[in-house]
Amino acid sequence: MDFDARLIPVHRHPLGFIEVFTGLGASQSQLLENTGISPTQFEMQEARISYNQWRTLLANGVRACAHPQLGLLAGLRFDWSFWGPMGFMVGCSPSLKHIAESFRRYMVTVQPFYALHAARSNSYLDKGNRVVEPINYATSLDADPVLKDFARQFRLATTLRLWDECGNKSVADPEIHVRLDQPAPASYEVYQQLPCQSLQFGCDDSTISGSIELVFKRFRPWRLRTYERLQRECEQELNRFSERFSFAERVRWHMRSRFAPDMELNQVAEQLQLTPRSLSRRLSADGETFRSLLHEIRMEIALHHLRHSGLAVEEIADYTGFSCASSLRRAVKNWSGRTASDLRSP
Repeated sequence: MDFDARLIPVHRHPLGFIEVFTGLGASQSQLLENTGISPTQFEMQEARISYNQWRTLLANGVRACAHPQLGLLAGLRFDWSFWGPMGFMVGCSPSLKHIAESFRRYMVTVQPFYALHAARSNSYLDKGNRVVEPINYATSLDADPVLKDFARQFRLATTLRLWDECGNKSVADPEIHVRLDQPAPASYEVYQQLPCQSLQFGCDDSTISGSIELVFKRFRPWRLRTYERLQRECEQELNRFSERFSFAERVRWHMRSRFAPDMELNQVAEQLQLTPRSLSRRLSADGETFRSLLHEIRMEIALHHLRHSGLAVEEIADYTGFSCASSLRRAVKNWSGRTASDLRSP
C-alpha cells in the first residue's frame, strides 16, 4: 500500500489523538510540526491525510507528552466517536462478539493501513471455554521501538475498554484477566485504572481473556435496532472505501469477520445483498471461488488455534467446520507441509 496516499480521514483518529495529546499538555504547533497538516483541515469533513503524515503526528505527540505509560493514558481517554459509526456501536452492541466482529470488518474505514490485520482471526478458544485475545501483533509502527510500545499500550487500553463495556456482566464468570509479556513497571498508577480483574506481568505472551459466556451471550436487547442502523452506516462507508480493493478481497474480509463452521455460499450472498450466481461470477472475474476462499479462511483459523489454543484437535475441527479430526489433520498437512503435532510443538 502507498504510505503517501491520502486515505486516513482527518476527523477520525488524527483528531482523536490531537484531542488526547493536547489534553495531556502538548501544543497544537508541536503536534503538527513537519506533518503537512493544516488546522483548516479540522473543519473539513472529507479531509484526508497519508499514513506517513499520521505517523509523524503520532511521533510528535509521544515526544511532546513523554510519559512511560502514555499509550495507556491515550487509550483510556480516546473517545469512541473518533472511530466513526462503529465507535457508537460500542454502547449498543448485543454482545462482545458482535462488536469485535464489527471492529475487524470496519477498521479499514478508520485506519486503512490496518486493513489486512483487522480482518484476520486473532482470538481463540482455550481450555475451560475461555476466549483468549492476543494483544501483541506486528504493525507498521514496529520499526520504531517507542511508537511500537505506545501502540501496544494503546491497544491494550482500548481493547480492555471494549471487553469491559460490551462483555455480558450478568454471566456466572464476568471477570476479565490480562497477562503481559513484560516486566512489572516501576509505577502501577495507570495500570490500576485498566478495567480488568487481574493483571500479571512477566508472562510468556500478552493476552486478554474471559469466559465464553462473557463474550458470546447476548444482552441489551432494546438497543438492537440502533446497533443495526449503525451497522448499515458502517456498511455504506465500507462500500465507498472498498472501491480501492478487489471484490474478492472485500468478500474475504466479510467471510473472515463473520466466519461460522457451516458458512455457505447462499448465506454470504444474502448478507452481501447479491444472488449466489452474481457472487460466484464476480469472484471468478478476480480469479477466486467461494470454495477456495472458505478453505483458506478455515485453514487460517485452524492453524491459528493449533499454534495458540489448548483445544483438542477434535474440538478445533468442529469449530472450523471439518468433519473430523482426521480430516483436519490431512488438510493441515496438505496446506502447510507440517503435521498438526508439529504446529503444536513449542
